[in-house]
Amino acid sequence: MSDQQLLQISPSYYAVPPEQRPSTGTVPKDVQESHEKIPLLFQPTEITCGNKKMVLKNRVIVSPMCMYSSVDGFPTPFHLVHHGQFALRGAGAIVVEASGVSPEGRISPRDLGIYKEEHVAAHASLVSSVKSLVSGVHIGIQIVHAGRKASTWPPYQPQPSAEHANVPTSEGGWEDNVVSASALPFDHTHVTPKELSLQQIHEVEDDFVRAAERAFRAGYDFVQIHSAHGYLVSSFNSPLTNKRTDEYGGSFENRTRLLLNIVRRIRQQFPDRGVWVRINGTDGLPEDSKDESWTSESTKAVAPLLEQAGVDMLDVSSGGTIGSIQLRASPGYQVPGAIAAKAGGLQRMRVSSVGALNGGTPEDPSREGLFAEKVLQSGDADFITLGRAFLRNPCWVEDAARNLMGVDPVCVLQYGYAYPRLSPRSNTDDKGL
Repeated sequence: MSDQQLLQISPSYYAVPPEQRPSTGTVPKDVQESHEKIPLLFQPTEITCGNKKMVLKNRVIVSPMCMYSSVDGFPTPFHLVHHGQFALRGAGAIVVEASGVSPEGRISPRDLGIYKEEHVAAHASLVSSVKSLVSGVHIGIQIVHAGRKASTWPPYQPQPSAEHANVPTSEGGWEDNVVSASALPFDHTHVTPKELSLQQIHEVEDDFVRAAERAFRAGYDFVQIHSAHGYLVSSFNSPLTNKRTDEYGGSFENRTRLLLNIVRRIRQQFPDRGVWVRINGTDGLPEDSKDESWTSESTKAVAPLLEQAGVDMLDVSSGGTIGSIQLRASPGYQVPGAIAAKAGGLQRMRVSSVGALNGGTPEDPSREGLFAEKVLQSGDADFITLGRAFLRNPCWVEDAARNLMGVDPVCVLQYGYAYPRLSPRSNTDDKGL
């Protein structure tokens, strides 16, 4: 599979080997010594990694974002460029996009996968190449089964019909093999999924464990189990989408059984590796709704159970449970879910929040980084996860450092000559640059 593997960059290419260079996205030593207080956003923070520890160089995490640029589940050169830019620009951790634990578990035929042995070498090449660019960056992968939202068209690919979201078998999809907790479609444009049998549920658990094993062999620092946005594990959690009457349905304990089983099995098999989970903070129904749904109280209840099961980081998002529920995006709109999780009396597990956290404050809206720092200072979340903000501005970490401290963070060697010209604090003579 050499044609599927990405070119690895030799450390000898650089003037200084990565392990000897200050890590991008960190505060220069002279600033650390002179600055009265380093913002929480830029303080190195230790988290658990199973029985071991892992230090994230700052509190900025790149959210997993589907790029629909894979072939047969394999990473492509696009993925190296895509994730490499975040590493070069100083993100503390990067979560590679949702990767199917089985061929039918992918969201679309163009999604990444980690469901067969041949994927391991390609992912290993991606991980080692990105890590060779800078020191101190940690990389994980989100593993997923898309459930009733599987076999759908990539958003940028023209669909034959607006009334049919699923890719047919004739076009490389598997619309006849879409499954979920219950036989309920996402909306009128999606096929009605088949309800999983108990045997099939156990096979899904096996698929997640095998995917984690492949991910760790590929060199990923952690796996993030996707239990949000209405995908398969999330559809088991929510009473809106889980109408089962067996041991995987009905009560809160039964509905969260699949998620907790997956976590416990991965943790048991890999006691010294990172296990993260992304979960919905809420399904998004109005508080006065008569329908039972996943709420902030559900998140508060499941958080300590996930901690006990061995999760190191809980990333809280929301939305995507059913097609008719649309959340209104505003700065910090997902933070209440993180607050609910932290209210569960956590001792070890860290909590991250997404949700338009990239901007400034109402008093100073143009200074990116101020809002994220405010969320951290308030204790509402321990880490900040950004997605689309990084697509618009890969230099967000650098901009946030200037806005919060008035200084440039450590930058990649090849880009360093730009800083004297751009930085208002520098008097360096840039003549001839």
